[in-house]
Amino acid sequence: MLQIHDKGTAEERLWRAVITKTLEEWICGPLSFSRKAEQFLFDDNKDFKAVCSSAGMDPERLRKRLMTIRARGIQKESIPFRVRTHKRLSLTQPASWGQRAFGV
Repeated sequence: MLQIHDKGTAEERLWRAVITKTLEEWICGPLSFSRKAEQFLFDDNKDFKAVCSSAGMDPERLRKRLMTIRARGIQKESIPFRVRTHKRLSLTQPASWGQRAFGV
């Protein structure tokens, strides 16, 4: 998983997490998520700049670095790890727990 540095304000860390999630979806996400993330990272000029600024990042520098990565042709198959994008929830409580909690 991509690492988020603990430096900065809580708001900056939140927006860095948004950027990190978008990068993970671009590289390792399902095709529809990957396309949406790529559109945001490379074509969006308004929201991308606002998100980067809120994260304390330089949007032009980040986009330039991302273009370098894209030019190298990073493919999902070449990534040595797979980010867990769809984590399954496992409940350790007995089956009756849901009935009590939700009145079902």
